[in-house]
Amino acid sequence: MKPNQVWTFALIAITAVWGWSFVAKQQSLHSNSASALNAFIFIIAAVALLPWAIKHLKSLSRRDWRAGVFAGLMLFIAFAFQTSGLAHTTPSNAGFITGLSVVLTPCFLFLIGAERPKAKQVVGASTALCGLGFLSLQDYAIHYGDLLILGCAVFFAIHIIVLSKIKFGSTSLVLAFIQLLTVGVLSLVWSLAAGEFSLPQDRSSLLTVLIIAVVGTAVAYLVQTRAQMVLPAQKVALLLVCEPIFSGYFGYLLAGDRFTSMNILGACLIVLGMIVSELRLPGLRRKVGVVAAD
Repeated sequence: MKPNQVWTFALIAITAVWGWSFVAKQQSLHSNSASALNAFIFIIAAVALLPWAIKHLKSLSRRDWRAGVFAGLMLFIAFAFQTSGLAHTTPSNAGFITGLSVVLTPCFLFLIGAERPKAKQVVGASTALCGLGFLSLQDYAIHYGDLLILGCAVFFAIHIIVLSKIKFGSTSLVLAFIQLLTVGVLSLVWSLAAGEFSLPQDRSSLLTVLIIAVVGTAVAYLVQTRAQMVLPAQKVALLLVCEPIFSGYFGYLLAGDRFTSMNILGACLIVLGMIVSELRLPGLRRKVGVVAAD
């Protein structure tokens, strides 16, 4: 099997783990708080990356540490919204709405004056936001849990922008370590301050935390980083669209999620919007008023 095929399958496997993790996290919230769950997951993930990062830490400048911690802060807020929201919505909805970060990123770049969106991004964002309405709105009101997950998607998009703008003087793996450690420490502080901290109550909960931390976070980062070195960026972006699809599959299979025709339409529109935003579609160029040159 060729290297590009190996890393393609590896990345798909990682998106499957991410999709499953929405169900696993929701079930873990029955016995753990969102803050404690995030603390365990991200501290363990940071420890798992430490052997590869430790030799570079002494050479980091204060600016590097500030950049890494600030990016970690954005990631902490995103996961705080996501894990809290999972207690109030379905794993399927959480997966699809989290995917909106793909289409929100160019919108935010436009709002801060960094760059103007391309036609495909305008079409993709409009399609995905319509999908959000069909997926989440009932009686003209959005569910509380879905609103929290939408906050997660917003901060994931901000996190993407922060990573594209900061200057960091070491490897991307070291940057990932600092971010994961920041999320873990801030989650631990949140948990202790709120009086919510507790250890996993049973072996099943502990195993779930370990799988999400090691496979779904530390190993997933390493696989994604390596895949981006081997595969075209556009292919990586499209493969990541599998995450919400897997969240819907595992939500249906393991969590009893059931979909109305409107829910299915909404989910499909969100995925379609994500795909349109990432595909090269020359026919759409300059057919929308707000378009930037490629």
